[in-house]
Amino acid sequence: MSANKLNAVLLAAVLGCAMSVVTSQHLSRRLYYELEKEQKLEKQLQVEFGQLLLEQSTWGAHALIEKSASARLAMLTPNQRQVYVITPEGVR
Repeated sequence: MSANKLNAVLLAAVLGCAMSVVTSQHLSRRLYYELEKEQKLEKQLQVEFGQLLLEQSTWGAHALIEKSASARLAMLTPNQRQVYVITPEGVR
């Protein structure tokens, strides 16, 4: 093999390696950007989840349910004579 052919093969190999490095760096940067974007979204979703848990506990509060039932549905708390407890043996 002559020196010119060897130089051409080596040049092609060096250019191929250089292109490979550039491509892998570009891919690495793009994937890192995607990772950062997904981590930011995860933080936002965690905040929203915390807010929803707080809202759920607020809506689940007994006093709020009772107030809403009386105000919106005109429901009243029954007196003791109107309450029947059903057990496996029957009504008490």
